[in-house]
Amino acid sequence: MANQAVQATAPAGPVEEHYYRRGDIDFCFLLNRPHLNLRVFDYRVGNYQQKRDFFDRIARSEGLKKVFTVVEKQDSKSWRSVGFSREGAIPGYFRTADAYVMSRVYTEDGDPIQGGAPKLTAPNLSAKSPNLTKPRGLSVEIVEDVARLSKVAEDYASPALYAPFRRGMFHPDIAVHGKQGKHDFWVGAETDSSFGHAKVDIMTPPRAAKDTDPAVLEFLAQVLLDELLRRETASVFSLIAADLLPSQQIIANLGFKVTARLTDHIVGPEGFVGGQLWHRRLNANQGPKLPSFI
Repeated sequence: MANQAVQATAPAGPVEEHYYRRGDIDFCFLLNRPHLNLRVFDYRVGNYQQKRDFFDRIARSEGLKKVFTVVEKQDSKSWRSVGFSREGAIPGYFRTADAYVMSRVYTEDGDPIQGGAPKLTAPNLSAKSPNLTKPRGLSVEIVEDVARLSKVAEDYASPALYAPFRRGMFHPDIAVHGKQGKHDFWVGAETDSSFGHAKVDIMTPPRAAKDTDPAVLEFLAQVLLDELLRRETASVFSLIAADLLPSQQIIANLGFKVTARLTDHIVGPEGFVGGQLWHRRLNANQGPKLPSFI
C-alpha cells in the first residue's frame, strides 16, 4: 500500500490496523493477511464509490479474497448501492441496533465477483443438551493477563482458524483456561463494554480422537458466558469456519443461533472456507429483541 494517506496505527503483524484520510474520506481498516480479508470501520463520511474503488485497489494489490464492513441498517443501503452484498446480521451489536455484515468478494485475479458474494451453503446443526457439569480432573481459571492471552492467540490461531474482529487488540481480552491431565483447553472472548457485546472463540477445537473434549469445552464456554453476563454483557456472537463442525456443535448446544453465513471469509488448511456467525442474547433486560435473518 504505497498511498501516503494510509497510516499504520498498529505494529506490522498477521493483522494490521490502518487509518486512511484524504479529502472527505475518513476510515480505519483491519488487514488480515492470514485470512486474506479486510474489515472496514467507516466513519460515514465521503463518497461510497470512491471508498469502494479504494478497497478494490487494495484487494488487487494485496491478493485479498474479501472486503467487509459491519454497519447499521441505514449505512448498509449505501454499501449495497456500490456493489457490496448483505451476508447476514449481528443482532444487538450496537446495543440498541443490529449490525449488518456487508461484503465484497473477489476472484483470484482481483476482480469483484459480479452479482455479489455467492451464498454460502453450510450444514444446519440441531442443538443437543450441553454438558454443564464440571468434568472430573478438570482445573479451571479465568485469565486476563495480556501477555498470556497474546501468546494463546499466537499458539492456537492456526488450528482454531482464529480471526480477530476488532481494533487495537488482536487477541481475546478474557479467557477461561482448563487443564485436564496434560492437555490445555482455551475459550476466549473479545469484549466491547461500550456496546455490551463480546465475540466468543473456541481457541482449542475438539480433537478428532477425543470424545470427551466437547463436554469439557461446553463447560468452559458456559463458565465464560457466566462471567460475561456478570460483567453486564448483553449479547455474544461467534464466528466459526463452516467446516469446523465440532466447534459449531458446541456453540449450538449452548443456545446460539446462526444469523450470518459469510462466503470465503477464512483461509483453512485446504484453502478458502466460509464462516458461520452464531449469536446469543445473554441478558434479556439488555439489547433489542432478536430478529430472524436466516
